[in-house]
Amino acid sequence: MAERIRTRLRDIVDNEERLAPGHRLCSGCAESIIIRQVLHAIDHPVVIATATGCLEVSTSGYPFPSRPVPWIPSAFQNPTTTIGGIEAAYRVFKRTGRIPEDTDIKFLAIGGDGASYDIGLQFISGALERG
Repeated sequence: MAERIRTRLRDIVDNEERLAPGHRLCSGCAESIIIRQVLHAIDHPVVIATATGCLEVSTSGYPFPSRPVPWIPSAFQNPTTTIGGIEAAYRVFKRTGRIPEDTDIKFLAIGGDGASYDIGLQFISGALERG
C-alpha cells in the first residue's frame, strides 16, 4: 500500500541536489522544477528510469550528463517496465545476499503524457497489476 507523503518544501530544500547543473531544459521549465523537488523529497538512494522526452534528452548531454544518480534512459513507452525489472533484480540480489538486507533503495519511473496516458498506458497498467 502506498504511504501518504506529507512533505513541506522548507523541510527538503537543503537536501542533497540530485539534478546536477548543466541540464539543457529551458529556463523556468516546470519539468526541471518538478524533478528537482521530487528528488529532494526522496531521502534514500534512488534509481530512475525515464521515457524518451525532454527530461531524458536534456539531462544526458555528453560528456557531462546532469544526472548524479543511477538514471536509465528507456524507450518512450516503457520506463515502468524498465524500472520494474530493475526492482525485481534488486529484490533477488537482496534475497541471495549480493546486496545487504538493510540496504533500502527507491525506484522511480518518470514519463510524460505520452508515456503515461497514450502509448505507455498498457505498461503502467501491467506494473500496477504486477504490484
